[in-house]
Amino acid sequence: MPNLIAASIQQIVNQRTQFAERISDDIQRLSLMSHSISVLENVKQKVSDHASPHLLEAIRRADLPALLTRIESEQQYLSQLNQRFSRKGISIGVIGRARQGKSRLLQSLSGLDHTIIPDGNGSHCTGVLSVIANSDQKIRARVEFYSRTDFFQSKILPYFKELPLSPAPANLAEFVSQELPEPPAQASTVTVARYKKLQEIHENFTLYHHLLTGLTLEIPVGQIRQYVAQVNESREPIFYYLAVKQVHIQNSFPLAQAGPITLIDMPGLGDTGLVNEENLIRSLASDIDFILFVRKPDPLGATWEPADLDLYQFCEQAITQTPGVSLPACSFLVLNHTKGSTDNAKNCQDLFMTAERNGLHFSQMVTVDCSSAEEVEEKVFKEVLKDLQDKLKHWDQQYEQNYQRKMNQLDQSINQAIDYFNGIVTPTDDMKDFPIFKGLFNSLWQDLTNACENELKQLEALRDSPNQKIQDKFDSIKEDCLRNLSTLTVANIEISRNALGSYNKTYEEFLNENRTYITKQFLKLGDTLNEVLQQVKHRMYDILKNQGKLQGIIEEGESFEGTLLRETQLLEELHTPVQSFIHFQLSYLGFLHFRIREHLDTLTPDYISVRLSREDTAEDILNYITNSVEASLYKIQNEFNDWAKDLNKMSFALVEELIDQIFRAKNAKDNWEIFYQHHRMRIWVETYQELNFNQNVLKQSSEQVDKLRSFLPGMSN
Repeated sequence: MPNLIAASIQQIVNQRTQFAERISDDIQRLSLMSHSISVLENVKQKVSDHASPHLLEAIRRADLPALLTRIESEQQYLSQLNQRFSRKGISIGVIGRARQGKSRLLQSLSGLDHTIIPDGNGSHCTGVLSVIANSDQKIRARVEFYSRTDFFQSKILPYFKELPLSPAPANLAEFVSQELPEPPAQASTVTVARYKKLQEIHENFTLYHHLLTGLTLEIPVGQIRQYVAQVNESREPIFYYLAVKQVHIQNSFPLAQAGPITLIDMPGLGDTGLVNEENLIRSLASDIDFILFVRKPDPLGATWEPADLDLYQFCEQAITQTPGVSLPACSFLVLNHTKGSTDNAKNCQDLFMTAERNGLHFSQMVTVDCSSAEEVEEKVFKEVLKDLQDKLKHWDQQYEQNYQRKMNQLDQSINQAIDYFNGIVTPTDDMKDFPIFKGLFNSLWQDLTNACENELKQLEALRDSPNQKIQDKFDSIKEDCLRNLSTLTVANIEISRNALGSYNKTYEEFLNENRTYITKQFLKLGDTLNEVLQQVKHRMYDILKNQGKLQGIIEEGESFEGTLLRETQLLEELHTPVQSFIHFQLSYLGFLHFRIREHLDTLTPDYISVRLSREDTAEDILNYITNSVEASLYKIQNEFNDWAKDLNKMSFALVEELIDQIFRAKNAKDNWEIFYQHHRMRIWVETYQELNFNQNVLKQSSEQVDKLRSFLPGMSN
């Protein structure tokens, strides 16, 4: 066999891979278009009387449901096409009814024997679709098992539908645990055969159910037969094959330079007990490039039987899905010539001569001994490869042209639908509602400014009074410092004196200890300062959210302050004072620490007024320390009332500054009017519901139309 043919076929396979990439891109493109069209269609489903009549008319004229149905159909087509062009080789399907020599032909083509491709003289021997690929590797076999769900859907339910039987089981467990319904009365021969097949599946379930894993497992070559055959070598029934979806075998074919060829054995065709025969045949269009029909004439006399004609017609319907590709062009009739005492040469000739009269047309008809590898190689394999060399490229071009025609027509339909939406864009702010807005704004302005002035008056009334929250916190800290002081005893002082070696060092250490304890406790005032400040701020935020109706502008997951800062950025006269108000902070170190610190000198060893003498005892030291701590706390308390007032004064000043800048300053009302006009549909939701609805619907629709336009060839952004 010349290397040229294998090289030519390999080149075609490479070209197919490139085409498959285009198909994959279009599958993704159709999915995206389907999503956008579904969103547009959903607009029509959920709209009320508020919707734009122009948009609804555009949706109606575009006939979006029809487009979705068409896209779904094209997606199925592309999926099948992608399956065909993604294959890494050329597929040849071998089809034949039982006892025609199909298995013998496959053995001769692949170089495998009966232990891997079962054959026999009884009824159907092979029960599983087998994919046999030419490979330079050693023989390997992988068995793909059904999952329990796939088995129920693919192998069980079709029988209940086709026979028909009622009630159908809801799941596999129900099928196994219950008795089968009675068969239909006055059933045909085919119905009886199918019912018996279902009985066989049901009665022998325990023999193969453990294999229903959905896994694909590599198995020893010597074990292949038990997974693919319906009978063992002693012609006794076996049932593992029922759990097997496909078998994948690789082997080096006898024909040198055969190239990337895959043989597909399609069992069961013509077996009246099966209900999935038509589904098997429909898969031809995507799984098979060429078909070998195998027919063995009976030596005692042979004619074309109705089953032969039905099989041919089923295949013809599957192949002619693509214009330009016909069954007569991509099929051989292989008449199996048996020799010796059962020589059927004459009857082979009779079928040869009468094939076309019976409507059976093939690219070639050959008479060959299927059990002879030499004859099969010369008369079948080589001739098929030659035939494929001449036709494959042409067929693929037909597929590609049909694909391109379908995509062009679909794109034209999408483009036409888009045209209906031209001129329907997201509306700009409609100022026809301005009188309504002015009334709403003026009423809100009155409520908002009134609430702010009342809040300011309350703060003003308190600014000459100590802030109660900070005062309570101070009293709590003072009590804590005195409790800590009360834990100091004469015994403590004596122990410390013995450790340090002198009363002076002990005196200074306990002074430092109490001073640092006091300063540490007063640090807690910092949290209270910020609590007071945050309360003041949040009361103003509440006024803006409630009387100012700004709750509606808050973005999900964002604070009110963050939203307010972002939304006022374009209005600097509002943004600057709002930013200052939000970011203003008080700290203990900046507000109170320096004031308190100067009253702690009596607890600092370098500044103490009481010095120890030699006569001073531990009791004296305890008194000195107690007096010093109490004196410091007393001095701080005397002034703390004024400091607490300062906090109220500062709160008042902070709020007054904000109100001055954003409500009393020149152009303040104008700035807020601009702000509220921009956000009016989010603030007065009920009043602007219709306009807001139209705005959102048109915006969403416009976005999807733009996306659709970007998916069309030459239209992407």
